[in-house]
Amino acid sequence: MSLASSSAVSLADLARSHTEWRPWLAVLEIVTEAVGDRAWRLAVPEPAPPSDVAPLLAGATLTPDARLVRRWGRRLLDTAASAGATALAGVARADDDTLAELLECGLVQDGARVSALATRLGVEPEALGAVTAVAPVPLLRACAERWRERVSPAWSHGYCPICGAWPALAEARGLERARRLRCGRCAADWGFAWLKCVYCGMDDHARLGRLVCDQDAAGEASPAAAPRFARALTPRDPIRSTTVETCLACRGYLKTVTTLGPTPADELGLLDLATVDLDVAAIGSGYSRPVGPGAPLGARVRARTGGLLSGWRG
Repeated sequence: MSLASSSAVSLADLARSHTEWRPWLAVLEIVTEAVGDRAWRLAVPEPAPPSDVAPLLAGATLTPDARLVRRWGRRLLDTAASAGATALAGVARADDDTLAELLECGLVQDGARVSALATRLGVEPEALGAVTAVAPVPLLRACAERWRERVSPAWSHGYCPICGAWPALAEARGLERARRLRCGRCAADWGFAWLKCVYCGMDDHARLGRLVCDQDAAGEASPAAAPRFARALTPRDPIRSTTVETCLACRGYLKTVTTLGPTPADELGLLDLATVDLDVAAIGSGYSRPVGPGAPLGARVRARTGGLLSGWRG
């Protein structure tokens, strides 16, 4: 299976213009392929009743087939090992329980458990952490597909209503420039007020700022904005304008791109990577993103045996 044509072009363009990204692009490509495996849907339970506070994943037990977990975990780790993290090749041959634990650690974004697992396996926590971050994406995308219509219409938090992650970026969408947050893990899409910090809820406009790209036609910044910075856009770049929203209260930042419509789920990872210069600018200006999820999940992964049909729910 290959990526959709538009994503494939983006992958090729990024690989040509940033040869140092090729290893990570290889990982993103197999993640996109894994998302297309409908077997992940069999692991998704009925969602809890909609909540205005707790993500739908909170407290859930996901039951992917053990063979699916093994096949995916080994392929992901082998790809990462081929990309340079050679020590992960040994982890790819770990037992099924370890591979399921790796998937669960990524699902709940538990950095302490990832570090402990890395120590136990004798690999660098940073290398294992990078893999663990993307390992649950196929499972999370299956959750989003099944639970999308169950999100509470009253949801008003900055973290994802499905998986609890902080958004990878925001979209100023359509002619009305509606603010839509996008989860980089499950690809959820939800609305959020302008002039309000996604992370801490600060709504004092004097403490909210913006790093503005030189190509942004609006070119306006709030009183608290940091200095402008330049970003090189290629003629094929679909981003019409790019900014970084900042908060002086929590020192958080969030990338914002202007789009006419929602970014396709399979292209969110590429868009996040293609705008990495915005991250560099924000971090260089003293801002950061929160570590870990926005809400505790307590979710579990319990790999089941007996074949894919044993988990069929209709």
